[in-house]
Amino acid sequence: MTVAIGVDIGQAVDPTAIIVVETYRPEPEHVDDKPEKHHQIRWIEKVALGTSYLQVVERIAVVAERCVLIGHPVMIVDATGVGRPVVDMLRKRTSTSLRAITFTGGDKEKKTDAYSTRVPKRDLVTALEVVLQSRRLHVVPDCPLQEDLAAELQAFEVNLNARGHDTYDGASGKHDDLVSALMLAIHHAERHSLDWGEMWRNMAAGR
Repeated sequence: MTVAIGVDIGQAVDPTAIIVVETYRPEPEHVDDKPEKHHQIRWIEKVALGTSYLQVVERIAVVAERCVLIGHPVMIVDATGVGRPVVDMLRKRTSTSLRAITFTGGDKEKKTDAYSTRVPKRDLVTALEVVLQSRRLHVVPDCPLQEDLAAELQAFEVNLNARGHDTYDGASGKHDDLVSALMLAIHHAERHSLDWGEMWRNMAAGR
């Protein structure tokens, strides 16, 4: 089972958000069927405002290390702005796989090194939209902060600025930290995750 840990690094007025998403494929009805990936939110957390970045790094690392119990974790961390030094600290603190994502307003993704990518926010939003519309996102019943995430999703807006560029943010006065963390996890899971069982089956089938 693969596990994506989306992390949106907070700033002065925004808390750091952590969302753990487990990705799997349902059992196929027929041998040749390949069901689409489904994603289950296992954990939602906001780190309290005012927490030092050193403590934020420690909390993210602890969550990631606990995820080893349910699958093969990968941290997908927002490296935009203040996120870059946090990414550097995380790499020193834990051996858990990490992918750094910088939000851009461009049209194409650009890999800056083996573990860092600049991604248009539009692509992240689209990945989440597709999963939501196809009803492939689920939440475990006892997951904390479900209501907070639902409220952020309802308040999330797409707008065009004066230059005709699209922007994606929470409605005025609303946070979108959890939505951003979820987008990071889903974008990665949709494009990259593959559990070991599926890899083995593909190798056996010569794919």
